Amino acid sequence: MNPKFIFETFIENGSPDHVMFGAFDEEQLIGITGFNRMARQRAMHRGELVQVYVDSNYRGQNIGEKLIRGVLNYAFTLDGIEQVQLSVIADNRAAIQLYEKVGFKTFGVQPRYFKAGDTYMDQQFMQLFKSDYS
Repeated sequence: MNPKFIFETFIENGSPDHVMFGAFDEEQLIGITGFNRMARQRAMHRGELVQVYVDSNYRGQNIGEKLIRGVLNYAFTLDGIEQVQLSVIADNRAAIQLYEKVGFKTFGVQPRYFKAGDTYMDQQFMQLFKSDYS
């Protein structure tokens, strides 16, 4: 039995606080991203942008930006959502530039967040406040 990906659970549950967006070429899925509202009562004013992916054959066509803006436009219509955050491997410059273009700002970097073999990767944390989004 294969474990489910988080986005599969979001789709199956159909909750407005946990959604996935897809980009398609005809019927082929070429990109995804999602939104996950924080579950704790004191954190429900925040959500997280998750699972950002665009097929490498379709990169450079603003698909990622359209997906992210679609999620943000949706999230900021939800009652009480004031900010959206995300995390990204700190040396992924292309992704970070895209997030900054949309309006996200870095609020921290955690060194050695991931480890693959003997290689460590830092994780960069970013956020966007509803009041700063246009």
